Amino acid sequence: MIGSAEPAALTRAVIPPTTLSGVVEVGRREGHPVAAWFAGTGLDPAELTTPSPVKVSFRQAAQVLRRAVRAMPDRPLGIRVGTRDPLLSFGMLGVAMRSCATTADALVLAHELHPAAGSLMDTDIDISGDEIALRLHERLPDPELIAFLCEEVLSSTVVFLRTLEAADWAPVRVELAYPAPAYAPEYRRFFRCPVEFGAAANRMVLPAAVLARRLPTHHEPTRAIAVENCRRLLDLDAARPDVVVAVETALSRNLRHAPTMTDTARRLRLTERTLRRKLTEAGERYSTIRDRVRERRATLLLRETALTVEAIAHETGFSDARELRRAYLRWTGQPPSAVRRGPR
Repeated sequence: MIGSAEPAALTRAVIPPTTLSGVVEVGRREGHPVAAWFAGTGLDPAELTTPSPVKVSFRQAAQVLRRAVRAMPDRPLGIRVGTRDPLLSFGMLGVAMRSCATTADALVLAHELHPAAGSLMDTDIDISGDEIALRLHERLPDPELIAFLCEEVLSSTVVFLRTLEAADWAPVRVELAYPAPAYAPEYRRFFRCPVEFGAAANRMVLPAAVLARRLPTHHEPTRAIAVENCRRLLDLDAARPDVVVAVETALSRNLRHAPTMTDTARRLRLTERTLRRKLTEAGERYSTIRDRVRERRATLLLRETALTVEAIAHETGFSDARELRRAYLRWTGQPPSAVRRGPR
């Protein structure tokens, strides 16, 4: 298990929960108690599919995925997740890719912006003669997860290409560096090409001719908007620890009930002691985060609604308007009335 001394890049909450939501969907369909997979991560499975889903860190995602893989062994879980509708697997990146002029443009865009689709692996594209190879790289070596991660990336890519080419389209071959799993025949049934295990690298080889195919769904304005949204998605919360993002999300969705640290820890499936320790490691205090969330919410309501200060106090977890006025003056140096008088 990754410890607190891990690189900061692994604990930043920057990954859309696309892959996790797919795993949860499969687990629920098979009757597994998926909530148990999230214990101690600071995540709530209910937060993965809201209109504004919380983003997760690599550390959180890996912890959940290990438990899911252990609960559903000897089956191609990654292929089941990767073969969902491409718009579920790729999200806004899928819209951008389908709007490109050619398959080459779509693959280059996927290589550049794949983290926006919740990918947990990195990729390279190599072109040699009449073949192109999509090579996969682990961000952190993990023998327990490598099969799932490769299955998810490769199967979702194949499904996407089949929507552009033909339902029976197949790559030239698939090469995988790990040993053949018990369900290896499932690979050959899905990919419809030779599959080699114990290879030198994890990669999928395609005919280079596919790059020149023009996409009937090409629409430049849609591509530009979707690409901009993907880049904006990758910029959000880029330098914030996952536990801070998790606490802010939990507070913002339960703010009117004035949740205590105990309440929030319970919601995040952590003990209060563990939550306090994680926040200390992140250089944060619970009360500071709660004040920050309250201030943002109060300012939004003051500027954008006609709610009374009394009503806004209740919306932000205060017992009355007097409490909110005192707190707002402490946070910003001005009373709520000054914000309300400003430009909307």
